Amino acid sequence: MQIMPGILPGMSITTPDDRISTYNPVVATTQFAATFPIFDNADLGVLVDDVERFDFTVTATYTDGISNDAKAVFSIGVTGQVMVFGKRAPRRSSRFLNGAPLPIRDQNLALDTLEAEMQEASRDIKRSVKVPAGSTGYSIFDDIADGSLLCIDGDEIKGGPSYAGITDAVSDAQQAAAAAELSEQAAAICATNAAASASASAGFAVAAAASQGQAQNLVDAAQAAYVGFQPGTFYDFGRVADPLELFPGDWGRVSDI
Repeated sequence: MQIMPGILPGMSITTPDDRISTYNPVVATTQFAATFPIFDNADLGVLVDDVERFDFTVTATYTDGISNDAKAVFSIGVTGQVMVFGKRAPRRSSRFLNGAPLPIRDQNLALDTLEAEMQEASRDIKRSVKVPAGSTGYSIFDDIADGSLLCIDGDEIKGGPSYAGITDAVSDAQQAAAAAELSEQAAAICATNAAASASASAGFAVAAAASQGQAQNLVDAAQAAYVGFQPGTFYDFGRVADPLELFPGDWGRVSDI
């Protein structure tokens, strides 16, 4: 009968962990605890607002080669998004000799150290660019400017246009579209006004034609009624009310004949 291994009293296991502790202090804070075990002070890294910092020290107490109370300590307090993460460089720190004593403590330390390195590798692998199994991976250029969008060119990943440039272009396009819509509305209003003006002009033309017809009728009626002066008919043109003086001055005289 096969006996499955179990966990005996006094045994411990390593729980799944990405070996990351995050903090968001709103007041200046100097100490940030690592909520995972470390095996050397150099195993800790710190990011503040996504920028790796190196101006800190590590305080930790070790028991059987393991510390569970490590802290990253800054001399000047920091705020923002703080991430304490494991960054142990994979290496072998113990070797067991044939026939030599093999304390359980040393075995646990070696396995715990290996597991911590595997957890960190798994964490970082999850963040990498994936390709289908059996496919050739991509090479990424190291001259990609900050803020650039990535584009695939064959088996290479290169930097494309900047995100800021694209957002600016989108904003400009939206403003142009809004201006075009306003222009279209203004054109529609002008067209409506022009149609109203044309209708008014047509009304004025009709009225003018009617007035012209009425004037012509009056002329025709006047011409039909006028017969001129008739012979033998007396017409009273009134009278001259004031004396008429034709030559108002002394023109002299002819002295010699």
